[in-house]
Amino acid sequence: MDLRQIKNIIKEFEESTIDKLEISENDFSIKLEKRSNHTTVTNIPVAVAEPVAQTPPPAAQEAPADDLVLVKAPLVGTFYESPSPDASPFVRVNQKVTKGETLFIVEAMKVMNEVTAPVSGTIVNIHVSDATMVEYGQIIMEIKE
Repeated sequence: MDLRQIKNIIKEFEESTIDKLEISENDFSIKLEKRSNHTTVTNIPVAVAEPVAQTPPPAAQEAPADDLVLVKAPLVGTFYESPSPDASPFVRVNQKVTKGETLFIVEAMKVMNEVTAPVSGTIVNIHVSDATMVEYGQIIMEIKE
């Protein structure tokens, strides 16, 4: 399936009243789902040609301290720490943030998705470098309440 076909499917899906759509073709799969006027696109390969070595996540990601809130990537895309390349980052380590404040952007399919702070607190750690790919559910930041 080429990019033009995918874009047409997404356009038709967004204009329809359908809430969920899943299409599988050979080794390609696409799943679209509407949530409060937001479209999520997931590309899941059905068959993998070569085995991929997976490393276990670091222990720090598995057992966060009780007062730490993990901010995870809401979708697959590119992580941006600032609104533009020449702007300063939204937040830095040891910076205090308030609930609802923009922390970073995840860009997917030319759509910039702002991610906001779920709680007020202090940024303890940022796990991702600017302009790198992130996966759904990947831990991006830690906030100490």
